[in-house]
Amino acid sequence: MRIKTEQLPATLEKRGLAPIYCISGDEPLQLLESVDTIRRYASSHGVEERIILTVEKDFNWHNLFAAGANLSLFASRRLIELRLDEHKPGREGGAALTEYAAAPPPDNILLLTMARLDKQAQKSVWFKSLEAGGVIIQVWPVEPAQLPGWIMHRIRQYGKTMQREAATLIAQKVEGNLLAARQELEKLCLLVDAPEITLEHVMSAVNDSARYDVFSLIETACLGNGEHTARMLRGLQSEGVEPISIFGALLWELRRMCVMACALESGVPREQVFSEHRIWPQRQTALGKLLQRLPVRRLTPLLGTAYQLDRRLKGAVRGNPWELLEQLLFRLAGIRLASGTVNG
Repeated sequence: MRIKTEQLPATLEKRGLAPIYCISGDEPLQLLESVDTIRRYASSHGVEERIILTVEKDFNWHNLFAAGANLSLFASRRLIELRLDEHKPGREGGAALTEYAAAPPPDNILLLTMARLDKQAQKSVWFKSLEAGGVIIQVWPVEPAQLPGWIMHRIRQYGKTMQREAATLIAQKVEGNLLAARQELEKLCLLVDAPEITLEHVMSAVNDSARYDVFSLIETACLGNGEHTARMLRGLQSEGVEPISIFGALLWELRRMCVMACALESGVPREQVFSEHRIWPQRQTALGKLLQRLPVRRLTPLLGTAYQLDRRLKGAVRGNPWELLEQLLFRLAGIRLASGTVNG
């Protein structure tokens, strides 16, 4: 069964937990919130144990079956999170997923998360098996024309309303990035006491705020301005911004950059690439410079650095995440530097 992200809460209430959930897409906010919705519902319905499996190179797919088969002394039901991210199941993984979907363990819930799947992957046997045995949720970016409405609906979660003109201005600023939109709304709710946020409130917040903006930071790196990038990163750090907030936005952008770089290398015209990925005119100059400066062979290895940073942020390995953030941003800017410049 396929559903949209906004249908997930009602589907859970109506049908209960399915044995399998597969969430795919490149829009991080909706993906993370869908995962959190399933986690909360599962926890409130007796699923007390979580097992996390991360698919990496040479991943042993037998671990999927072992996670479901091992008896637990603490819980009778488990949520098994299988994180593929940018990885494809491949032949072995596809066979394992097909076998699992044919007879899922009755006491377990399998939650797969992965990057956006192309049409070819959606025609595969393993995908059709997951669809037949569980719930498929494909996360799509919000269209630019729909974003003001999304923002106006979102602000109600904070107990406020917003004028459409104000929502339109925020939509223009965040350019389709929902993580950035959420950050803007949270900031406005802290700054504005009134029950309705107006255009004047938004303009005042934009004009008077001396804080550095996460997405301006990424834009500056794309333009190749290393000195300004370092200054902005230190500004964010000094303001107490959590590195994971920067990482979420950066990873979202980096994945899109890699996909666009591959398309350009295959001969797709730049105008077509920007159109297909909904790159607003204001951002085309910066992204155009980055994609010209960093071909696929130099851009895709940055995903490896992002993976290392993710492990630091999650506490899987020791290290200062600010150092890797600086390295990643400087490499986007086309500059290499020694680690340890940013202290945290």
